[in-house]
Amino acid sequence: MKLYSLAISGVRNIIDARVADLGDVNIFTGLNGAGKTSVLEAVYILGLAKSFRGAQLQPVIHYLSNTCTVFGELEPPDDDATQRVAIGVKRAKKGGHKIRVAGKDEKSLVRLAELLPLQLINAASYLLLEGGPKQRRQFIDWGVFHVEQEFYGAWRRMQRSLKQRNGALRSGQAHNTPLAAWDNEFIEAALIVDAARQRYFTSFEPIFYDFLTQLLPDSGLVVSYERGWTSDWCLDAALKESKQRDFKRGFTHHGPHRADLKLTINGLNAGQVLSRGQQKLVVCALKLAQCQLMIRETSKGCILLIDDLPAEIDHIHQAKLCRLLDGLNIQLFMTCVEAADLADQPWTDEKNIAVFELERGEITAL
Repeated sequence: MKLYSLAISGVRNIIDARVADLGDVNIFTGLNGAGKTSVLEAVYILGLAKSFRGAQLQPVIHYLSNTCTVFGELEPPDDDATQRVAIGVKRAKKGGHKIRVAGKDEKSLVRLAELLPLQLINAASYLLLEGGPKQRRQFIDWGVFHVEQEFYGAWRRMQRSLKQRNGALRSGQAHNTPLAAWDNEFIEAALIVDAARQRYFTSFEPIFYDFLTQLLPDSGLVVSYERGWTSDWCLDAALKESKQRDFKRGFTHHGPHRADLKLTINGLNAGQVLSRGQQKLVVCALKLAQCQLMIRETSKGCILLIDDLPAEIDHIHQAKLCRLLDGLNIQLFMTCVEAADLADQPWTDEKNIAVFELERGEITAL
């Protein structure tokens, strides 16, 4: 799926803007504060019904409005214009959301994410290297969600049973029947989640190394998946071994909820070794690998949002990155201050390039 058109109302400083005939590569340019990142935020809201800049809705919605609305038309892969799918998301300052798909109300956020698979590269993406395991688990789970149909249901069951198990531990029921019951449900769901992650990582790893080699050769970076408990133990044995410690501290020490995607150089956290520009290239390799795997496994493609691509990357690596982006079957939404920084990159003739200028929340096609 690709976005053919986009209408934005009440997202930060964008009061009312419409963009038609979106291309394969969409470049949004303008001065600081013009609203470039708000366009990416609007696309993100359309795909996930939330902002990537924080959980609070108050700053997202224009101060003169009580709601924000994003509407888009999706083109299917065969470019049959008669089959465009209209989707819309409305968010209110008071909370809640309304989703419309093909003229009908839609309650499922999962359905929205399936229709508009998104990837985002922005300043917060550095947390994949500098942040804790939670960010990296979220990254790998987002990839698994799109390629393993049973994953999301098992993940939800695991989270529910984990919450109940931790509650039983804190309430002093560690030796009673309730804990054993939640143990069984937790183990059953956790093993499905872990197996799906491991299958995903097996496919993801060589693709990631391929992109990394092209962007940052000889980095010495190693990626590995740690499942969240000792590899030579079954989960049941690991839970029994840590039962007293779990009871004492009130939470579960072993399981997929403790998993991590390790990125190291000579045994050290890569985020502590690499420069800021090198970190951005590693993040790009991670995200591009996830896009590539999603395309290969689902044939749906995806939409990649990149905020200020030129920042912290020299001209040589900007060109390398754009060549890799050009080779992927994805739709790009990117921001920069100077349009030439991205428009003049080595895009192939097959790519439809669209450039838009933002000024005080208004969007003009160039």
